[in-house]
Amino acid sequence: MRFDIDLMKTFIAVADTGSVKLASERIGRSSAAVSMQMKKLEQLIGSPIFHRRAGKMFMSDVGERLMPHAHRIVQAHDTAVAELQSPNIEGLVRVGLCLENSETRMPEILSRFSKAHARVTVEIVSGDAQDLALMLANGELDIAILTTGGGAPLEERDRLLLEQPLAWAVHKNGQCLKERPLRLAVARVGCPWRLAALDALKYAGIPYQIAYLSNVSESQLAAVRADLAVAALPFSRIRNASQPICINDELPKLPYTQIVLRTAVNPSENTKALAAQVLSAFNRPE
Repeated sequence: MRFDIDLMKTFIAVADTGSVKLASERIGRSSAAVSMQMKKLEQLIGSPIFHRRAGKMFMSDVGERLMPHAHRIVQAHDTAVAELQSPNIEGLVRVGLCLENSETRMPEILSRFSKAHARVTVEIVSGDAQDLALMLANGELDIAILTTGGGAPLEERDRLLLEQPLAWAVHKNGQCLKERPLRLAVARVGCPWRLAALDALKYAGIPYQIAYLSNVSESQLAAVRADLAVAALPFSRIRNASQPICINDELPKLPYTQIVLRTAVNPSENTKALAAQVLSAFNRPE
């Protein structure tokens, strides 16, 4: 049994997005090609790696066991490529991360970059999309990973990293969902997920109350886990949350959320190297 890098990257994309269609958009292949790759991987393993429920893809027990190995395989590959492509860079690269994006694979990507380029110092600045976009424009950052919305409009040089639906996180057996006004756990003003949640509830005529404020999604999920509120978060974030959190399909439908890569107008070699590794990790062409 030998695992192909492309198979592993496609498997991770389907698992992250919960959708063959979204995975195909993320890796730049057709839905049919993604489905064929997953069928090939299942034939190689001899067992299903996904189950489909309510139109979404969920990992099987075998898929759950494969996932950490898939990440390690892809990480070793991308680290080797990055080190061979830019072996002699050194100095500083300043990275801006939206707080919610700091909970994604970015820590893993940055760790991988530091191992490949030990002489480059990585400085991390956290904030909301609007502040980071301004810092990048003012030359205070070299690269930023931004969530669209929140006062930071898209620019031509932005590269899409990830797109996935927002969903409602609720307590599986809780009572909060039935109460009115509906209690919400959201981030502060400027967060596109907050705006999406409030707009959806207003349009549906559902009264709500902002009960918990936090720019960290894990804190929002803690309120959901205690049945003190519901939260609008990316599908993958909810799917990977522990019990008793689940996705609710009865509340108003939410839009998609996007994460984009933005670099300085004249990026340094350090910035180009990090951008290449980020794009590779998200299966995006350079």
